[in-house]
Amino acid sequence: MSDPHALSHAPLATGGVFGVFAHPDDETLGAGTVLATAAAAGVPTTVVTATRGERGEVIPPELAHLATDPQSLAHEREHEIGRALRALGLTAHRFLDTQPGLEARRPTRFTDSGMAWIRPGLAGPGEEAGPDAFSGVAVEVAARLLAALLRQCRPQVVLTDEPGGGYGHPDHVHVHHVTMRAVELAADAPPVEDEDDPLDGLDPWFVPVLAWPVNAEERYRAALHWLEEMVEHDPQFGLRGDVLGASPADGDVPSRVVPLESVDLTLDIKPVLPVLAEALHAHRTQIQATRLLDRSRPEQRGLPLVGWFALSNGMLQPILGTAGLRLASGRDLVSELTDPRTVDGLTRDRLAGTHGLDRLAAYLGGARV
Repeated sequence: MSDPHALSHAPLATGGVFGVFAHPDDETLGAGTVLATAAAAGVPTTVVTATRGERGEVIPPELAHLATDPQSLAHEREHEIGRALRALGLTAHRFLDTQPGLEARRPTRFTDSGMAWIRPGLAGPGEEAGPDAFSGVAVEVAARLLAALLRQCRPQVVLTDEPGGGYGHPDHVHVHHVTMRAVELAADAPPVEDEDDPLDGLDPWFVPVLAWPVNAEERYRAALHWLEEMVEHDPQFGLRGDVLGASPADGDVPSRVVPLESVDLTLDIKPVLPVLAEALHAHRTQIQATRLLDRSRPEQRGLPLVGWFALSNGMLQPILGTAGLRLASGRDLVSELTDPRTVDGLTRDRLAGTHGLDRLAAYLGGARV
């Protein structure tokens, strides 16, 4: 069996795509298809995870004991993310708290802050975050650690949660603020008095493109409507034997679902759906009932979704055939993206002749929709 920690020990790649997420599984759920598409195109892909998801709920009955054993759950989720990232084809992985520096100003380990479901698709703070919770780590401290990794990797594209944290989880919201600040610090960080400043000796780096994974509302609601109708005549069951539901298509949607005009780039990600499914299956404590439709069957073509999955709340979520990105203002310099490759002894830019958002799509290795 391959080493589940191999990517955490792999050398950091230079350039490419760099994702920052709060817990194991967020990378797959939030940007798995974009990361896999880039990796398949030969683009270096690195993911940084803020916590090990110690307070996550546990779905499979045979693993229920992990719900009351945070350390063991963290250990299991480390293995899960290792398997998921290998499935996606990524280059390297790091947990944010393993970055040395600022030891006197932060906990040794950043732990999951926990959450509570407010309604389907929206989470809020849990009852007890704990003294080491990531959401309690000062933005400037966590961001400086992350900025050191950005200076080492020097990525051209950074992906992270949108301002609402995808669906409101406090760690997701915090990782958004931390990443936004880290990108600023990587380019121009004021000095600090700490002797163990992680930025010492590292040259500044300006990230050209910073993007947030989002879904177009019209597509998302159409998929929810299809799921509503599907479960009426074809009930779906979770690992606990419970009947899985579908969110109302006309109800509230997560913050990652935005109007179509707010989606800057839409990619066709159907070629990487098999590896996405493998990565979703890898996160077995958090994700259940993953299914991809058989698009070779005429009746399953042209549908508003290509599959579905469910989290611990028992609500089916659609897998769309596209991935959307929203570019952060001021970090949308797609014209600066380059991808030189040596072919037959000559250096050529793979993006030659591309412009605007077509250039970003080409850089990520995907087809623009």
